[in-house]
Amino acid sequence: MGRIKSILLIDDDETTNFLNKLFVKQLDSNLEVNVVLNGKEAIDFLVLNGKEIAPCLIVLDTNMPVMNGWEFLANYEEKFDADFKEKNTVVMLTAVDTEKVVAKAMADPNVDDTAQKPLSDLTFRVLINKHFS
Repeated sequence: MGRIKSILLIDDDETTNFLNKLFVKQLDSNLEVNVVLNGKEAIDFLVLNGKEIAPCLIVLDTNMPVMNGWEFLANYEEKFDADFKEKNTVVMLTAVDTEKVVAKAMADPNVDDTAQKPLSDLTFRVLINKHFS
C-alpha cells in the first residue's frame, strides 16, 4: 500500500470507528490503525506518537464533543511544523456532503481531501491510492 504507515481515525462514534477499522484491515492487515474519540485526544496522540506513525492518513470527523474537527485543525496548525504536516494527509469527514462544508474544509491549508460518511473499504482504497501511491 504505497508508503503509508498508519491511519488515525478521529470520530466520537465508536460503531463508525469499529467499522472503519474493519474496512482498513481488509485492505491491509499490517496497516496500523489508531482510534481516538475527539480532537483533543488526537492532538495528544500526535504529540506523543506523531513521528512514529507518519506518514499517516488522518480521518477527521467534523462534529465531536470536547474538541471538534475545526478546533482540531486550528490546534494542528499551531502545534506541528510544516515538515510533520507535509508527511500526513488529513481527510475531513462530512455527514452531509454539502458544498458549504466541503468548501470550508478545503479552504483549510491542512485539509487534503473530504469524504462523506459512511465510509467503505472502497473509499479507503481510493483515498490511500490517491494520496499515498
